[in-house]
Amino acid sequence: MPFSSLALIRAVDGWPDYLGDPASYRLWMRDYYYFMIDGYPKPFGYVHRTILDGLRLSQRNWTINKERRTLTMIGGSFEKRTQVMRETLLQAVENKATTSPQKFYEEALQVVSSEGEHVLDMDRSGLDPFGVTSYSAHMIGFVKEKGVIKFWVPERSSTKPTVPNKLDSTVAGVVRSAERPIDCMLRKVAAEASVTAEYTKANIVPCGTISYQMSITSAGKPGCQHIISYLYEMEFKGGLIPRPGNDEVGKFTLMTQKEVLTALTNGEFVANRAMVWLAYFIRHGILTPENDSNFVEVCQRLHKRHDMFIAEGLPVDEGV
Repeated sequence: MPFSSLALIRAVDGWPDYLGDPASYRLWMRDYYYFMIDGYPKPFGYVHRTILDGLRLSQRNWTINKERRTLTMIGGSFEKRTQVMRETLLQAVENKATTSPQKFYEEALQVVSSEGEHVLDMDRSGLDPFGVTSYSAHMIGFVKEKGVIKFWVPERSSTKPTVPNKLDSTVAGVVRSAERPIDCMLRKVAAEASVTAEYTKANIVPCGTISYQMSITSAGKPGCQHIISYLYEMEFKGGLIPRPGNDEVGKFTLMTQKEVLTALTNGEFVANRAMVWLAYFIRHGILTPENDSNFVEVCQRLHKRHDMFIAEGLPVDEGV
């Protein structure tokens, strides 16, 4: 198949556009409940109806409105909301349902309102069930050989619970609560690629962000992911070679630009990592308006606003 940047993006972000087709959007949202928090008018995330079965929600802490399709957390303070979420996720993991999170990470992430208020901390295991906005950091590592740039591409470990053996961005990680994106990168580059924080701090370059929305969980099941990724790149100088430092990476391979493009086309990468690589190719003039007829749309779709709202007029789902 020929390389198509737009096809790669459509494979990742197929969420309907409300402004472009409100009817299709409302029909799509029949399968979702809005994750609300008492006292806040806008949703914090979208919960697929099949996920509710595995959550074991306490009536003391949660209410469900089938008519408005809302799932509302009751909890008045930051500490109370954080505790309710922790208990809910721990119970969901213990439930071991196929729609439940399978692991509790003990890795706190921030949940932020539309106005930017940090309203609670949530374990990483809650990203898939609750469809909140997550923040990650990605780095593409490269070397220069006789004027030619090659990329260090990792193969995910065969023991990874999600998309094992797939190719990835050189290093990636979820930004923890109260953690700066650059500190996430320093931590993950050391852990996954065995490169010192001192080297990374001296050589890493920030390159903006991308944002998009997926209609599946990290395990490939129906769900929602609102993703904002901070982008970085770094040259590996003086013969420095990344080496797997934990069980998340199987091996690193040095690949040419053509090999990366071919692997993306062949589906060898984790699907949404295409967004990270496309952003790199755009900022380095590899994808241009002259060689990509969909250039404008591709650029626009790499920067999606995560406007969360309730689409009124949805029919009641009597089966939930």
